[in-house]
Amino acid sequence: MNDRTTPRPRGLAQIILALSPADGLVAVPVGEQYPWANTALQLTPGFERRPDGTYALRDVDTAAPILRALADTARRHRVHLFGGPRTYLGDYAAALADGLPGEWTVKVEVYAHPVWQADLVPLLWDAGELIDSVEHIRIPYAAQITNGAGIELLLVERPGSADEYLLGAFASATFDDNYADPHAPRSVVLPSDAAHAAGLVTGTFLPAYEQAIHERLLAAVEAAHGRLEELLAAWTAIEQSGRYSDGTLLDPATLGHTEQQYLEESSVEWRRLRPHAAELLSRVRPVAGAEDSAALDRLHQLLHPDAASSTWPSPASSPAALPPGTAETLRRWRTDAPALLRQAHAARPGGPAATVRPALPAASKAAPSALGRAPRSR
Repeated sequence: MNDRTTPRPRGLAQIILALSPADGLVAVPVGEQYPWANTALQLTPGFERRPDGTYALRDVDTAAPILRALADTARRHRVHLFGGPRTYLGDYAAALADGLPGEWTVKVEVYAHPVWQADLVPLLWDAGELIDSVEHIRIPYAAQITNGAGIELLLVERPGSADEYLLGAFASATFDDNYADPHAPRSVVLPSDAAHAAGLVTGTFLPAYEQAIHERLLAAVEAAHGRLEELLAAWTAIEQSGRYSDGTLLDPATLGHTEQQYLEESSVEWRRLRPHAAELLSRVRPVAGAEDSAALDRLHQLLHPDAASSTWPSPASSPAALPPGTAETLRRWRTDAPALLRQAHAARPGGPAATVRPALPAASKAAPSALGRAPRSR
């Protein structure tokens, strides 16, 4: 068998073999012709197929004759075998997760066909080696490590290394435009010792991830708030002058239509803003009675109209849907948004990650058009 770090030719079927302290010998069928690898494993007695697409040979004491049989069957089906001393990725991921704060779950995903790993590219939120590897180097499988409260990590064997790993993050569910995002954290290189690796993740990666999330939320809220202010300024100028910017007069019917256009475009921006603002609000904790506390309480009521109190529990899901944005809703937001932005700037996180943040709700990605001239009645 060749070492698993050997580049794997495209267009072939391969079986990657790895030792697992928990499951014996794990076989992973991959390659453009991965069905051939599946067939070879299915025809070799002793290998048990598992739900994640891998196979396990649990009785390693009987492995020698079974491996010889597998080698013969693989040769007949044009399947290459790869192996090496590295522990199976799933076991390393489980040991790493055990050393992280909180409760984490591990799921191994097999990207049997080379094109399947491309599905990770728009989901990853990374500015380091991980995203480059996923884009340009064969990654046959990975482990997703999640805490059930919004943090989703991706762990892969570091290409070209026999004992290192790469760990990065998926973006929070609020965001779906993650590629080359300027706020993305950098993936981290982890050693083979899982306990040491867990210390690096807890002390370095998770704090950087939390800071990146905060900065991205803050930037998103500031940008959307600025857009709402621009829309309001454009509408106010039209309303006060009774003319478009080119001097064209508006009749009352057209003025009403333009107002409706302003409210509709502001409503679209508001729907994009609300999930970001709700999560950003959950990250600031001003002292009761201090400056901005009343404004933030009002914002909490605006973003969570069904909440029973103003204690601001971290949102477990998206705030309840509001009717389309109205002038009153927008007025309430404009009045109190500066307090949120001030507090969010003051609450930028830093230091070791003692806690983890909640999941962010999904949001619409549709961008509003600029407030322009309303169509004239014919």
